Amino acid sequence: MHPKDLAAKYDVKVFDSPSAAEAAGFRLGRRMSPRNVWNRDSAASALLFDLLKKRKSGEVSDIALVLETASVAEAFKEVDSSQ
Repeated sequence: MHPKDLAAKYDVKVFDSPSAAEAAGFRLGRRMSPRNVWNRDSAASALLFDLLKKRKSGEVSDIALVLETASVAEAFKEVDSSQ
């Protein structure tokens, strides 16, 4: 499944660049630079499901993927512990 379709299914934001994610208040996490589109989609799925686990366990409050042509990265907002 295409990363944007997976993101829509699991209510995950998608950004086209790291700077756009950071401007929206997200912190960047792991980045992968696969060799081709199929591997990029697979890498995006792996990052997405890892982020979903973190969101479910309460480690992060909001999650996103950064999909660039040659790479994919995870982005997240940490849980605000002051509340």
